[in-house]
Amino acid sequence: MLTYQILVIFLFFGLFSALTTILLKRFGVGGAKGIFFLVPLFFFCLGFSLRLTEAKALVDTGYFLTEFSYLFVYTLFAIFLFLGQIRYWKK
Repeated sequence: MLTYQILVIFLFFGLFSALTTILLKRFGVGGAKGIFFLVPLFFFCLGFSLRLTEAKALVDTGYFLTEFSYLFVYTLFAIFLFLGQIRYWKK
């Protein structure tokens, strides 16, 4: 059962990654800029897969990775808000 759950998680990761890439290309954003959207998703999927295992160390690492994905997005959002304010006030 664990194998099927992990397969489904990474199947949805691939689907979501493909849809995100297509959407970004339609708006003219591609290449390295799109990685900011896919890295947190990958860490979340990997962490959630580790949380499904029975080994305590892997479950703890899974919780860390899922929380890290949230922290990564939050930090990027805060950095870009800060940099946007600096650019706005320099004009």
